[in-house]
Amino acid sequence: MSDKKQDERELEDEGGADASEAALAEEVVAGEEGGEESEVEVLQKELALLESQLHDMRARYIRAVADLDNARKRAREAIADGRRQAVSGVLLELLTLVDNFERAMEMAKPGSGRSAKARAIYEGVELIYRQLMVVLERRGVRPIEALGQVFDPSRHEAVAQMAATAEQREGTVAVEMQRGYLYGDQVLRHSRVGVAVEETDKVQE
Repeated sequence: MSDKKQDERELEDEGGADASEAALAEEVVAGEEGGEESEVEVLQKELALLESQLHDMRARYIRAVADLDNARKRAREAIADGRRQAVSGVLLELLTLVDNFERAMEMAKPGSGRSAKARAIYEGVELIYRQLMVVLERRGVRPIEALGQVFDPSRHEAVAQMAATAEQREGTVAVEMQRGYLYGDQVLRHSRVGVAVEETDKVQE
């Protein structure tokens, strides 16, 4: 029996003092022994609960670390993708200049009747064009091979079909209307091409 219960018993019945001290001692000892067993069970349950909580906290910590790592990776990928898109936009604008240079050079290409001044202007424009192409190449921009290649929709955009000849196999690029470019391993601009097909398959325009 606990001390509290013993005190209550003494208050309720002071005449209990006549009871045998030996019997009271045995009851107290029995109560204390029962209390020790209960305390051990409680401690065991508390230990099991703490172990369960520790396991749960460890699992949550591992998940939190994994989520944080994934969030960092996603953030880095988003930043890198944003940068690529920004750079790609600028490069596409530069490709417009490249197209204009190529058209101007084609039209101003000096022939036998051109003056020395015309040839000098052409050479100057050609030099600027080459410098621009070197700058683009340093940034990872390079032309897509198209003429004579098997049509590849991931790199080529078919805008016309034409009858295949002895030199042009069916399904290959017969003509390039606009040059395409790669930026690293990604297509910056598709090549606009005409594809060689059998005469019977040619699309009538």
